[in-house]
Amino acid sequence: MTSASRPAGKRLPISCQACRTRKIRCSRDGRPCQTCVRRGLGAEDCVYLGQPRLSSEHMKATDAALQKELLARIRNLEDTLHKQAGSYMSDSLSPQLSPSVAGSFSEADSAIGLSPDFRSPLTGNFGALQTFDSGYVRYLPLASQWGSITGDDIDSDIPEDGDDLQIPFSKSSISREALLAMLPPSRYCDALKDVYFKVFSPMFHILHDLTFEAEYQRFCHDPSSVSTAWIALLFIILGISVTALDDNDPLLTDLAREKTVSRNIKTLSSRYRSAALRCLAADGVFSRHSINSLQCLVLVNYARINRGLSTWTLLGFTHHVAISMGCHVDPERFGLGPIEREERRRAWTGLMILYISQNNTFGGPDQRIHSQDVKFPLEVNDVDLLTGGVSELTAHPTQTTYLLLEYQLSKISSMICETLFTYTPRFSVPQMETEILAIHEACDKRYQLDANADSLPTHHLANLNILYGHIHQLFLLVLRPSLCRYLQGEITAETCAARTKCAASAKATLAIYQSLHDLSQYSSYKWYNSGLGSFHAFHAAVVLCIILMCPENQFEATEIHDLLWKSLDAFAALSNRSNFCSKAVPVLRQLLYVPISHLLYPRMKLTDNSEFASTRSQQQAMVTVDTTGTITPTYPSLATEYIPESLYSQLRPQSWVSPSSIQWDGWSFLAQERQYLRHSGLG
Repeated sequence: MTSASRPAGKRLPISCQACRTRKIRCSRDGRPCQTCVRRGLGAEDCVYLGQPRLSSEHMKATDAALQKELLARIRNLEDTLHKQAGSYMSDSLSPQLSPSVAGSFSEADSAIGLSPDFRSPLTGNFGALQTFDSGYVRYLPLASQWGSITGDDIDSDIPEDGDDLQIPFSKSSISREALLAMLPPSRYCDALKDVYFKVFSPMFHILHDLTFEAEYQRFCHDPSSVSTAWIALLFIILGISVTALDDNDPLLTDLAREKTVSRNIKTLSSRYRSAALRCLAADGVFSRHSINSLQCLVLVNYARINRGLSTWTLLGFTHHVAISMGCHVDPERFGLGPIEREERRRAWTGLMILYISQNNTFGGPDQRIHSQDVKFPLEVNDVDLLTGGVSELTAHPTQTTYLLLEYQLSKISSMICETLFTYTPRFSVPQMETEILAIHEACDKRYQLDANADSLPTHHLANLNILYGHIHQLFLLVLRPSLCRYLQGEITAETCAARTKCAASAKATLAIYQSLHDLSQYSSYKWYNSGLGSFHAFHAAVVLCIILMCPENQFEATEIHDLLWKSLDAFAALSNRSNFCSKAVPVLRQLLYVPISHLLYPRMKLTDNSEFASTRSQQQAMVTVDTTGTITPTYPSLATEYIPESLYSQLRPQSWVSPSSIQWDGWSFLAQERQYLRHSGLG
């Protein structure tokens, strides 16, 4: 029926039939509309009443059939590749953590089937290539430079000149005396060494502390009594330790003498990392290796990841050094002593944790480089290896408990990335939730939360909080597809449950972040809260800001609002030593200051805007923000349908795999909204 023959007064709907059927808001911007695109519908499903069919319908149907056939063939090829890979490579996740979290790299996945019942449409974890005039190329994994919100950074993320990016492939001509001259005074060496074994060794326990301490005392009396590789290990320990110093620690200003805390830390950590690799070069690490040189390389990678520096190439070199030493084979086969066996296993486990983290960031397939032979490190304290008391599991967490649990979480994160970013995932969301909960229960059991947790040493309490933070980060990531469907208006038992779980995990993450920031006993963990902890907290804050747009009740709105403002204060306080925090502060401030009603109803061009204007005025009456930022909302039933595309796109799981995955310039729309409000007199 044409418009000329249509009965007078009968106005056709301006939304597409697919959106009208689902009773969700249609963007009305073509075929298919953006709402249908997000739901995975094509032009043939997005139909507007009263409009003629698209031209060449038969040709389009033929093209669509051809596309479906090609897609099916691609998926069949992917299935074949997965099966071929699975025929000779096995997964190494073992959530059987009771009575011990220790196990073997060869243990099979527990109760994880290979027939997934969930497929995420949020695939494509791709980045971009950065090409230089000189011909060099760098891969940037879904990361972009900071846009127009913050202005200049307080501290450049570009690696320093003369930093440890120059891998020591050739033997250095620097003398041993020149290397020793790079060490700080002995009193500072003592202080930094103690910081490392107090803070970092309980978290990334790849050394045998008692052995290193004995060698350190021998070195203090006779510097010629240790190898050059051991001196390299000492340097990287110093480089890691400086990041845990307090802002007012005189050691920072005495050794670095820069104008800011962040530059002092950057200067010293870079200086000692570089010295460590110079020592390895002098030792000829390209052609000969020792357990000390491997430990040093693993710790250099650990330090660089914590500082947000590129690591992938150096990590590959470290992996090949480990293989050349036979660390991919369980040391029991070589008849080694208990200490040397555990040093090899710990170094291999630490290397695998770092590899999985970087592999997830770069969006590569799981290479399954984990040996089928190497056992996990024993869950014991270092002194037990000297006394031989390793037969029974202790009732308290040991020095290796955190390392073993963190490895399990790393494997789960790899499973999640495979599920979210591939078309043929092997695992379902409920299966991964079960795995995460198993680790959570193991944490509770090993750290004895049912008993008196206050009796635990500070480093165990800090480690437990950090483990919980990682667990909640995984929950937020694995539940993202269901949360996005909820935000798109798909209100089901599954999506509502995902919304509830995401809100709980986000609140818990911010509570952990606040505790590590506020309590003086955790002052040595600012390095964590400034880096990975801030990333987890920022992820949680963004999720809560979205949930705040349609809270369940007034209590939840007030609770979330208070948590967000407190976390903003913590981010601001850490900005003097953290690039990440300095970038996150303006984004959170914009999210909290821009009126929610304005975000829910972005400016749109409509041919007939009377309906939109009426709806918007009703919404503004339901949500108000006063000059102090206090929110007093009532709760429209379908407000989540109107989240703008620019905000919705920032929820993609690809942007929340690691700190380097965040697309900072994607938040520039908030500044534009704020500018619009100022000009319109609304803000």
